[in-house]
Amino acid sequence: MFRFFVITSILAHYILLFQIRFCVGQDNEASKVCDCNCNCVVHIGFVSKYMKDLEGVRNNTNKNSELLASSISTPNEKQLLGSSTSTPSNCMEAAANNLKSGIYKIQLEKFRINGLDVFCEEDIDFGGWIVILRRKSDTIDFYRKWQDYKNGFGDITGDYWIGLENLHALTSSCEQELYVHMKRLSGKEYFAKYSEFLIGDESESYALKKVGNYSGNAGDSLTKHLGMKFSTHDRDNDNSARNCAKVHKGAWWFHRCYHSHLNGIYARGKYGVNWNNLKKEEPLLFAQMMIRPTPNLWRQLTLSNDLECL
Repeated sequence: MFRFFVITSILAHYILLFQIRFCVGQDNEASKVCDCNCNCVVHIGFVSKYMKDLEGVRNNTNKNSELLASSISTPNEKQLLGSSTSTPSNCMEAAANNLKSGIYKIQLEKFRINGLDVFCEEDIDFGGWIVILRRKSDTIDFYRKWQDYKNGFGDITGDYWIGLENLHALTSSCEQELYVHMKRLSGKEYFAKYSEFLIGDESESYALKKVGNYSGNAGDSLTKHLGMKFSTHDRDNDNSARNCAKVHKGAWWFHRCYHSHLNGIYARGKYGVNWNNLKKEEPLLFAQMMIRPTPNLWRQLTLSNDLECL
């Protein structure tokens, strides 16, 4: 009987560890998860079977300890964090077995996207992030036309833009949160985190439809862009008399013209890679935007045995 309680405690520890890994968030408000096609990271059926096995062991306490030990094994990290399907749909699943940053393949069945290479960031805020933008040098030109921003460009391990079409598919397939990691020229690091992030499709000019609640130490330089269409120098969708993308040599959800602009010219004294709440028009040394399924989604996956994976 004593070993039963030991095993039960170990299981509880692993489940708690998972919840800390994937379900920590400042938004504790209960809300309904969107209709999405995310796969389960914790296989609910596995946990349910494990608990049933424990119950069976408890009901057979008259058997010897050797039989007790062999009746059920302690769940390992791979069992608890492994994807319930062979092809992951996000970085939480793709990197679950090793929790290492790097390039992984995912699929989005709803949009018939298969074998999409993404960079998974596992070293920030409990990991599970898909990198959608990275700026760290001037090796890639970000002053590009609409078609380039639609399709994506750059080096997935370096300066990189995932593409508006992929970004729409990711944010529409499953409710996402956003993390913006930045570094100033002084080397000091900052972040801005948003509880939701959603962009429209091309017919809506990939408009910024949701950003959710802000938290962080960088200041909120994105919410004022909410509702704005994406603009490039050859597709002017801003609400200004001038072409903001042409003036500021980049592309963004411009709003007279910007409070943030992470697709600007790298390391320029003015109108560069900017997050104005840090300091207006001060160029950033590093900027990275990342998304992952929201804590509300994973909280429900881990706590509800009745939830069906889509």
